Amino acid sequence: MSLIAKYHSHVDLINLMSRLAREELVHHEQVMRLMKKRKIELRQLSAGRYASGLRKVVRSHEPVKLVDTLVVGAFIEARSCERFEALVPHLDEELGKFYFGLLKSEARHFQGYLKLAYQYGDAKDIAQVIDRVRAAEQALIESPDVEFRFHSGVPAVQCRSELARDGR
Repeated sequence: MSLIAKYHSHVDLINLMSRLAREELVHHEQVMRLMKKRKIELRQLSAGRYASGLRKVVRSHEPVKLVDTLVVGAFIEARSCERFEALVPHLDEELGKFYFGLLKSEARHFQGYLKLAYQYGDAKDIAQVIDRVRAAEQALIESPDVEFRFHSGVPAVQCRSELARDGR
């Protein structure tokens, strides 16, 4: 939604982000229904460090800020797709079907973000952005993370002990 507001003259971006936002809201509603059905209570979670860590490599001036933001979005979606795929074989039928649908969505989102990056940016520059984001992502994934999240790095000792205590 913030990309739509900020880049109001980029029609292709607005169209893709609008569709993506609607799809994400449907996913949110589906998750809420699954949680209610399984009697899982909502709880407050702080934002994980993965996305904010990747956003730190986004350059602050236009037009490259948009391109960098789109590349970061592509990385987040691609990694989500990868992690959903890893989860699916370990889930019950209902959740497996749901997460398989999510991974297909994340793959489309990844492709959409990357297509827009190339539409609005220079291919040579994008290759450098990808390298920079890849390095930042590697550091985030390989370094200890005190909060276990979907896009966490290596669980820190405290996190591992909490998971063991909770039976996860």
